[in-house]
Amino acid sequence: MRARGAFTAWDALVVGALVAVNLFLLLRPSPEPAALEVSSDAGTRVLALGPRRRVDVPGPLGVTTVELDPAGARVVASPCPNRLCLRAGRISRPGQVVACVPNRVALRLVGPDHPHRRREAVDAVTR
Repeated sequence: MRARGAFTAWDALVVGALVAVNLFLLLRPSPEPAALEVSSDAGTRVLALGPRRRVDVPGPLGVTTVELDPAGARVVASPCPNRLCLRAGRISRPGQVVACVPNRVALRLVGPDHPHRRREAVDAVTR
């Protein structure tokens, strides 16, 4: 009979596999954002990321100022009362979103395979 708490070869194999998967996920490069999708009452537009610059986005409360650079974007000024969009910080990976709900402004980073980046991509299919 095996003693309770003994570490077997199978236990070592499972632990080793879990460590290997975690290292792989940790060390793989994260996808780089390709563009910033800006939505407001004025519509939706896609801005290319590039040299550091600021863009003003109008909303019902006033102007929300967004700072873009090659790595991502962030809200630097907003007329909203709580300023949660400023506290959200920088977004740097495709799929991340920052929204200024009172001013109706939303920012979302999109990757190179986003439909706004590739016009031939299918958005949806229904029957």
